[in-house]
Amino acid sequence: MYGVVKLMQAVGQLSDKFYYTDCLFFGAIISATDPVTVLAIFNELGADVDLYALLFGESVLNDAVAIVLSSSIVAYQPSGGNSHTFDAAAFFKSVGVFLGIFSGSFAMGAVTGVVTALISF
Repeated sequence: MYGVVKLMQAVGQLSDKFYYTDCLFFGAIISATDPVTVLAIFNELGADVDLYALLFGESVLNDAVAIVLSSSIVAYQPSGGNSHTFDAAAFFKSVGVFLGIFSGSFAMGAVTGVVTALISF
């Protein structure tokens, strides 16, 4: 993505500035594929329930990763004059946001799973 944008700037097709963080943000948003059509076809054809659940779970995981990555990239705010340069403090803050969201989501999922298992047992 970054190379394509730089090539577009080199040939004059892109006049505005486009930074590496913009490419990362776009990649985080666009990377989550949505298999709604495949799930609808599985439902219509009566596919195996385990296969349906596996694909649905993978889709939910992709969406969660896209949300966490985009939140981490938005949290990356370097200090100083140029906001699009590498800053170690901003990088570690972004990693902290990622780990915080990840661990909170993991804890909520584990608690929900345990409570659901205990209720249905």
